[in-house]
Amino acid sequence: SSLGQNVARRWFGQRWSFYRTKRTMWNARKVITVSEYSARDIATLYGIPREKIAVIYNGVSDAFRPFSDPTRLAQLRDRFAWPTDRFILFAGGADPRKNHRALLEAYAMQAAQLRSHCLIMLGAPTHRFGNIHDSAKALGLSDRVVCAGHLSAEELRVLYAHADLFAFPSLYEGFGMPVLEAMACGAPVITSATTSLPEVAGDAAVLIDPHSPEQLAEALVRVLTDRALRETLRAKGFERAKQFTWERAARRTLAVYREVCR
Repeated sequence: SSLGQNVARRWFGQRWSFYRTKRTMWNARKVITVSEYSARDIATLYGIPREKIAVIYNGVSDAFRPFSDPTRLAQLRDRFAWPTDRFILFAGGADPRKNHRALLEAYAMQAAQLRSHCLIMLGAPTHRFGNIHDSAKALGLSDRVVCAGHLSAEELRVLYAHADLFAFPSLYEGFGMPVLEAMACGAPVITSATTSLPEVAGDAAVLIDPHSPEQLAEALVRVLTDRALRETLRAKGFERAKQFTWERAARRTLAVYREVCR
């Protein structure tokens, strides 16, 4: 059948891509990746010696920084008709890997406690394996969830800078750039205690089990009801983000090139 042929072509394409990548890595004198977690994944998956892999962290753009822009914020509020002035921000859309369902379930568990905050969901609201609108409706949250889609960098910066909380309970990340972008703008962060995210967030975020909506629900309430904790997370997050610069990444990349060309 045509379906069977499509599946066979996809499977063959994935296998060929895997072996081509493996061959390229083995032929390379050095492999650069963005986190220790990714380095371990690469070593395990492709059988590459760990000492052949260099870890160079991504940097955070200078465009992401703490600031206040009430006018731009009001324009976004009017555009998307937020039901509350205060909000929890999420990025990743309906991709199941980004774990939007766990966040919605966590919010539903504590809806009464969190009634002063709506959820603003960034990214595509539909995916072939997920739908934010359907998930929100099933949990009775349709009037509490705002799907803002894909925004410009400037609009994203406005939301990061004015969010009471950035929630990023992703199931898998090779790095986790949104965590640092949010921190650089001064947003308190809750993220996953798995894959690369603890490595990136350090002690500047509340870390939770992404498979536990109950744990996430408790963390949401704790951060949003504890002003001192929010201020501590903001301060730690800002300092954490400053450690990840593109200048540092460029210098370390140049050092790797010098090493392999020596």
